[in-house]
Amino acid sequence: MTLTKKALLLLVPLALALAAVALRPRQPEPAAPRRIALVQLTVVDDETVAGFKEAMTALGYREGGEVAYLSSGPVGSIDRLDEVIGAHLQASPALIFVSSTPAAQAVKRLTEARRAPPVVFAPVNDPLDAGIVPDLRHPGGHITGIRLPTGDDLRLQWLRRLAPGVKRIYLPYTADDKSALSSLEQASFAAEKLGLTLLPQPLPGAANIAEVIEAMPRDVDAIFLPRDSRIEAGIADFVTLAERRRLPISAPSLQQTRAGALFSYGFIHREIGQQAAQLADQILKGAPAGDLPVEMAENRLAINLATAERLGLAIPDELLLQAEYVIRK
Repeated sequence: MTLTKKALLLLVPLALALAAVALRPRQPEPAAPRRIALVQLTVVDDETVAGFKEAMTALGYREGGEVAYLSSGPVGSIDRLDEVIGAHLQASPALIFVSSTPAAQAVKRLTEARRAPPVVFAPVNDPLDAGIVPDLRHPGGHITGIRLPTGDDLRLQWLRRLAPGVKRIYLPYTADDKSALSSLEQASFAAEKLGLTLLPQPLPGAANIAEVIEAMPRDVDAIFLPRDSRIEAGIADFVTLAERRRLPISAPSLQQTRAGALFSYGFIHREIGQQAAQLADQILKGAPAGDLPVEMAENRLAINLATAERLGLAIPDELLLQAEYVIRK
């Protein structure tokens, strides 16, 4: 056998292998991650965002794989929302997830005059009153999300049951937050029926938590925090004040109860984020956001027994048994 024939015998298998590779169907390139913009007003919304991302992962949307999150963290000020949202829109996200009423209002305003990505809000206290959607069952347009159930009136009743001696109640709120104003309206109506005196204190846009704390009268018996992410974010300062003056704090969510408020009757941020992920999943699979009804979160009672003991309040077992969460230390 000549050298040429030997070379041919070696080259034939190689040629066949190369031909097989050439004829093999080309595998599609992996799809680029879909961008999801995250818009949150304060650090209070961190838990909501964490719940959203956690549930999205469970639904098969891995961060860095199927999705990429665009986030600037807590904006901190209503005045900065437009700047942050505008930057996200420049990146052409597939979806916007927005937390808190003022942030959802800003997203709605900045996206209605353009070809906008779908939007999921979580939570908004009253999306109808805030002008975010025109109808809860069929929002239309490009926005849907999770709303809060009413309950600030019931929360005032719970305050009276847990701390029967309270008469004068301090209620600080952000003056330009529709969610806070809704809380104030419900609490004011309930206070009149219960014979309690509500002392509202508006927090102007440029002010800080220290100013509403400084403005609190000396003769108040309790503090009632509205559904207001800016006020909620100041929970550490309110708890410090309340412990010094031995005042019970009524809070809108479990997060503040764990931070030292006496109790909350309201929502759980992480649960709301998880609930919102179910809507996002439907939208990313092709469902129009405007066809998905706005969903309602649930109110849950949480009591901080350690705080009650520091305040010298004895909480009857019958009330503790009604709480879904009891914080003991």
